[in-house]
Order: sequence, then C-alpha cells, then structure tokens
Amino acid sequence: MTSAEVLVLSVTAVLTAVVAFALYKWLQRQRVSRITKWVKDYLFVRFGGTPNRLTINCSDDPLWPVLAAFDDPRTGVQHRLQFICAGPASTFLLLSELEESR
Repeated sequence: MTSAEVLVLSVTAVLTAVVAFALYKWLQRQRVSRITKWVKDYLFVRFGGTPNRLTINCSDDPLWPVLAAFDDPRTGVQHRLQFICAGPASTFLLLSELEESR
C-alpha cells in the first residue's frame, strides 16, 4: 500500500467519523426538541396554561430522567417533576413530582 492510499484511507476515516458525530448530535437535538415540546404540552393540559419560569433539563442519555421545574400559574407553588423519556413519545411518563410553597 502506497503512502497516497494510506492518506486517502485516513482522510476517509476521519470524514466518516465527523459525519457520524454530526448525525449523532443532530439526532440528540431532535430528541431534546421533541421531549421539550411534549413536556410543555403535558403541563399546558394539566395546568390549563403555560407555567411561569419553566425550565426543562434533558440529557443526551435516554436513560437519564428529564427534569422540569416551574411555578404554578394559578397558585404560585413551585413544582419539580421528573419524567422518563427513554423511547417514543407514547412511552413518556411522569416519574415523580414535588411541590414547594414559596
């Protein structure tokens, strides 16, 4: 194998790795976007409006819980929720909820 062939194979391997990583990151951003929308829709239906000061923390790891915190728009009570979002949207589930008075 000549040095030119080795160079071409090396460049091809690096480009393949870069494309694979970019695809992985794009898929993760799509997952986070899908989960964020689902959590907002869930809270809108449950509380009759968009919660105040809503924060959603979603990891790239599908086994890690999604954390949401917000103030109830009706009572001002602070809520902290954990969701399981490992598979498709039909499997998303509220794992736990904590309420705290301010």
